[in-house]
Amino acid sequence: MNRILLLSRGGHTDGSQRQLHYVLSDLDRSRYQPVIVCREGGPFVDQLKNAGEDVHVISFRPWRKLPEGLLRYGPVRRLAKLGRSRRVDLVHSSDLWLSGYLLSVARRLKIPSVLHVRAPKPPEHLRKHHPARATGLIAISTRVKNNLLQAGVSEEKIEVIYDGVDMGEFHPDRAQPNVLRRDFPQVSGTLVGIVGRIKDSKRQLDFLRAAQRFTKSHRSDTTFFVVGEDHNPDYSQDIRRFVADSGLDGRVIFTGRRNDMPELLASLDVLVTLSGGSVMIEAMACGTP
Repeated sequence: MNRILLLSRGGHTDGSQRQLHYVLSDLDRSRYQPVIVCREGGPFVDQLKNAGEDVHVISFRPWRKLPEGLLRYGPVRRLAKLGRSRRVDLVHSSDLWLSGYLLSVARRLKIPSVLHVRAPKPPEHLRKHHPARATGLIAISTRVKNNLLQAGVSEEKIEVIYDGVDMGEFHPDRAQPNVLRRDFPQVSGTLVGIVGRIKDSKRQLDFLRAAQRFTKSHRSDTTFFVVGEDHNPDYSQDIRRFVADSGLDGRVIFTGRRNDMPELLASLDVLVTLSGGSVMIEAMACGTP
């Protein structure tokens, strides 16, 4: 029996959490026993507990940010203690933000580590997380793999494994009824949306700049949706100010967090993503380009 310590974000069941859930659902339990640690509680942790998983919540401090980073070794000790008590053979992180904890615990327990890189990042950003120190890395696309190579990770360490999608959940029939036209009866024309937590790495501001250029050069009736919860207050304020100053008022709708992602993706006419991720595959499964 191989025991795996899995580090995850926790919180709501978004893209990375859904992918981890797929892995856990299909794991051969005669060969692998997962021990899951989430950095925050919430619906995803509740889902894991209801499924009978061995799940724990540990509040991780930012690894490099001062002064909070000075308190990071408390969570590291808790992780190492849990890993020893469960006799884990491997530590895996599905969140790049947790790479410091992944590498530190692997070193303390003298076990291999696997870092799952789920979004394209500039090489200089990746180097801050020391991905080359992991025993192995999973990239969700060739683009992410190329980023890792540019950051100095040797190719033999990297495996490309694409995200999966539950075709029973994400399919074209989810478009009936159209939940966006139902919930926002003022909308008209083509529905174009970007999905993800509102933060600079998701590039909602670039999406809205493109929307502004589109509306100036095309007469077509189009409504633009920004789907997701505020994650960075300053960035959220910037994009709302841009909407007000650019003449897009009435053309852009901020939906906030949605928990009906299959229905929402099927209700869009076009999904736009500037950060990649499983949302592209989920949209295509719903018949949404």
